[in-house]
Amino acid sequence: MHPQRQSHIVKQRTGPDDPILHETNLQEALAQVSPEDVISIADELSDRHERLFLDLKSDSASLSSSFADAASAVTHTRANAKVLTNYFAHGDFNIFDDLLNGADPTPVRVAKFVQKLDALDTRLAVELASGLLYNTSPKDNWLWTRWLWDPTTGTGILPLLAGSTHNLLADNLADGYSRVGLVTAMSMKFAEGTGLWTDKLIANEKRAQFANSAFLACAYNVYLYGTTSWRLSREFNNLLPSLPNMARRLLGLKKK
Repeated sequence: MHPQRQSHIVKQRTGPDDPILHETNLQEALAQVSPEDVISIADELSDRHERLFLDLKSDSASLSSSFADAASAVTHTRANAKVLTNYFAHGDFNIFDDLLNGADPTPVRVAKFVQKLDALDTRLAVELASGLLYNTSPKDNWLWTRWLWDPTTGTGILPLLAGSTHNLLADNLADGYSRVGLVTAMSMKFAEGTGLWTDKLIANEKRAQFANSAFLACAYNVYLYGTTSWRLSREFNNLLPSLPNMARRLLGLKKK
């Protein structure tokens, strides 16, 4: 797990003070996301939680009939969702009981679950484990996706908001999961200064459970826009999905 290099943040010939980057594309990106967008995404996550995940804590066997929907919810590409669905096409869904209801601390349950799925890409197994835990019990758990923190490449929105990879580096999966939760909580201090984190966002208890993920997904896409979209023509940019819809895709939601 190597520290994040400068090239992972911005190209060397640009920087946060680059006038072209700052005055054009980054400002355009920020203008494409409003506090209402973050609220809407958090509400959609809350609605999905009640519709798809609310009963999974006590009845993981229900995954056998709804696993395709769950797989689409916990990963950000159709290809990865298909890999998960195929992997469990004839699988024993009892493997999820210990993950969702086991007696071990949550980080240990995540690590054990990922180790059992040794035929899967580790990042995808982590996304499945953390996605199921977070969506079933968002007050107690958090996401660990590759766009939040990918230790294999040293990239993600969490080290960018934290300013370094220091607090994310771990020797094992259990510790890695714990560290992602810690930095996710720390990143909310940054969120409060962006204008996207509002009193209305966290005023509703059901919505507030998903506020951090809604914000982080939007922040990640603002970052991507600011560091890559500046190289594209305005005509091409107009063909891209809106930033809120790109954030929805990261969270397994349907675009609006």
